[in-house]
Amino acid sequence: MFVLDTCVLYPTIVRNILLNLAMADEYQAVWSEKILDEWLCSSSKQGYISQESAKIEIMQVNLRFPNSMQPLKNFETEEYWLPDFNDIHVLALAIQTASEGIITFNKKDFPNKILNNHNLFSITPDQFITSIYSNKPDLVLEICNQELEKLNGTLREPLKLKSLLKKAQLPKLSKILS
Repeated sequence: MFVLDTCVLYPTIVRNILLNLAMADEYQAVWSEKILDEWLCSSSKQGYISQESAKIEIMQVNLRFPNSMQPLKNFETEEYWLPDFNDIHVLALAIQTASEGIITFNKKDFPNKILNNHNLFSITPDQFITSIYSNKPDLVLEICNQELEKLNGTLREPLKLKSLLKKAQLPKLSKILS
């Protein structure tokens, strides 16, 4: 079980790859209502998609993964500490759900030195997907190619898989698959 930090949910390609790996039973994805609220705010603020589109995506994700939404109990206690106070809810959810770790682009906000005290670790999507690739290369390649096909169906000039993965901040995976 891994908590998906907000920052890995609003970039569509990364989210889709991670969720398709969860759908393939490679891990169980976990999030809270607070994480989804942050996704909604971040998506529209950063110009990824409109707030209405983000609401629809969130609803679809919750329907597809009904067991991933977990209640977040009181987390504003002094027992939880991170460099950024605004990330404590993610740590609290990981502890409360007995997750293995937190998938995030912001590893500096989730130092393993602190997470190790809770038997947790942080890992980037690139590291996480690459680790699954080492055991199930065909699965990861198939999922990545599906994302490429979907995206290329909307573009005038098709992208290559390597370019797509680099743009999605998955450089190790891009290098392995090229």
